[in-house]
Amino acid sequence: MLSANYALGSRTLARDLEPEPDLAARSRCVVRHSDFRLNKGKRVKESGSGSEVTRRRFVQRTLTSAAGSYLLLKTSKTAGLVAASAPVSEEPGIPAGSSYDASVPDTLDLAERARLALRCLTGTLDPADRDGVQYEIYFHVTFAANPAWMGHDGTGLPTNNPKFAESMPMMRVMSGSDHNLDVENAMMKSMVRFIQPPGLYYAHHTNLRPWDGTWNPTDVDFANVYGNARMVLAMMAWYQRDRDPAWKKRIDNMVEGLLQVAINRGDYSFFPDDRVGEAFSYPLGGWRSGRESDNLGWTHMYHSGIPRAAASWYLMSGNPKALELGRLITNYMIRPKMWGDIDEPRYIQSADLGHWGGHFHSHVMMLRGVLSYACAVNDGNLKEFARNGYEFSRTYGVPRLGWFPEVTHENNRPCESCCIADMIGLATALSRAGVGDYWDDVDMYVRNQLAEQQVIDADLLQGVSQHSPGIKIDSPRQTSDQVIQRNIGGFVGYGNLTELPKTWIMHCCTGNSTQALYYAWEGITQFQNGAAVVNLLLNRAAPWLDIDSYLPYEGKVVIKNKKAEQVSVRIPAWVNRNALKCRVGDRESPVVFAGNYLLVKGLSARDQVTLTFPVPEETVKFQWYGETYTAQLRGSTVVELSPRRQSADAYQIYLRNGYKANTAPMKNVTRYVTDRLIVPNS
Repeated sequence: MLSANYALGSRTLARDLEPEPDLAARSRCVVRHSDFRLNKGKRVKESGSGSEVTRRRFVQRTLTSAAGSYLLLKTSKTAGLVAASAPVSEEPGIPAGSSYDASVPDTLDLAERARLALRCLTGTLDPADRDGVQYEIYFHVTFAANPAWMGHDGTGLPTNNPKFAESMPMMRVMSGSDHNLDVENAMMKSMVRFIQPPGLYYAHHTNLRPWDGTWNPTDVDFANVYGNARMVLAMMAWYQRDRDPAWKKRIDNMVEGLLQVAINRGDYSFFPDDRVGEAFSYPLGGWRSGRESDNLGWTHMYHSGIPRAAASWYLMSGNPKALELGRLITNYMIRPKMWGDIDEPRYIQSADLGHWGGHFHSHVMMLRGVLSYACAVNDGNLKEFARNGYEFSRTYGVPRLGWFPEVTHENNRPCESCCIADMIGLATALSRAGVGDYWDDVDMYVRNQLAEQQVIDADLLQGVSQHSPGIKIDSPRQTSDQVIQRNIGGFVGYGNLTELPKTWIMHCCTGNSTQALYYAWEGITQFQNGAAVVNLLLNRAAPWLDIDSYLPYEGKVVIKNKKAEQVSVRIPAWVNRNALKCRVGDRESPVVFAGNYLLVKGLSARDQVTLTFPVPEETVKFQWYGETYTAQLRGSTVVELSPRRQSADAYQIYLRNGYKANTAPMKNVTRYVTDRLIVPNS
């Protein structure tokens, strides 16, 4: 069970939240969805399979539910939200796996964060039927309002529903949770319904969805090119999970459709922006202009997903059209006009090095696309371009915390969660590809700003709402129906150093950041031909070994072997190697390094490898928009940050006094181990 001290000092994690009786009475359905109650000291867990509605009946009822109704779960008095393992299910959507009880350190566990994230990923969907469109996400969430509300936006259905569709299988692989699986499947069925010629996924235009013109007016269905790239990645995740060949056919058709609608200029292709619906969207019936956009800021963003999706599908399927699509768009993305444009000395060839200035998320997402294609064709120059771009991107913001600005070269810009997610995705991909060793970076980003920008404390959110101005809900675009309960586990739009200002979510951040959780979790340990590798000293249960991390309380990591003959453990740079001790069972093992990895050989099943080392405490001062901040760290984990802002309408972060203890608290949990991973397309 997550203790009150977990990463938050005295903060209680995801306290029970129980809806008011009238809300429960208004709800049309009762399914597996945890209530929470604003009572200190209470904790909730998933209720398992105790639904009062059959799956078939649930789907029938939600298909006709009214706008704004919400899906609730009956929970027992003894239920606990985070710690209890979900039952292992044979139903479609839950990967095969096993579970077992264990006593483990009560420290950062990404599988638990994934279980929380599933509540938001499924809770923020709108079950209302609007001319066939169902389970569209409420894209915006504002906690700094009374009542808290969430609302639809023109970017929800076209580009962000696909992100959620990719994240959900990943979170289930991590946690084994079957929470609101019916909702997930119903959402994907609704999305697949709008795949139309030439094989693209369209946002359906209807007067029942007036917000689809939030960005630009539209009178037709439109297929956003970035959203289709994310749909390819989503369908790849589903294909890996259930092996349904229908996904392969849909993906092949979508790749061919994107190749067909791209404007070919010989050695490169691009997508126009006809300003129909969301930016860079293909109107049903064909392009209206065919001109290259002069808005480079959005050009970066909306082209960036194509090479990543195309290259990933080529590697998985061997489809040559996917490789050609990736090549043409990559060639467009690396043109000099897309890079540079910053004040650097003349002898630094900024554009050739992947240096940039401007919107952080779009540029780093472009680097991720370039790297994906580079790995597919083993292009060393493009790999180097992506690495240079990553290292330059890291100079912005506060990398020791994983804090990166939404926009560079502007004062007082906050950190968008998408920026952290992109840096984790790029760092893990570079490291896996052997282009660099950036696991220390991943560790810093995940343990600090990524973890803090996931909202998990209902009391703090309730306090933010109570101290914010009253508003009138604009239904059906907006809803105030159990907004806090439904968004626990989501990732905020903006974060500062000690608070999440005017706390709100844009759910692109939830989609991207949940995938960053998966990239880090999958990268913790890998296994091949009897050899295991441990890249991150974080908790993880895997078929080949389990990792119990006592950090940052104690310099202790326990590896419980299951089937590895040897283990290579990456030791962080901050560890004093001369003070590192390694034991296998009761015997000391020699400390032998290969690069950054400690080698432990000759292992048998059930051997326990224990690593111990001092955890250095460090005080770091840095400038942030003209103000001096002081961070106290244990290893790579921030345990205190000052000065603190105390805005009543902001969720406070880095409340980590509990991490100053010298002994890690323990908890009893049921660990889940998946039998099937999803290849990270980071």
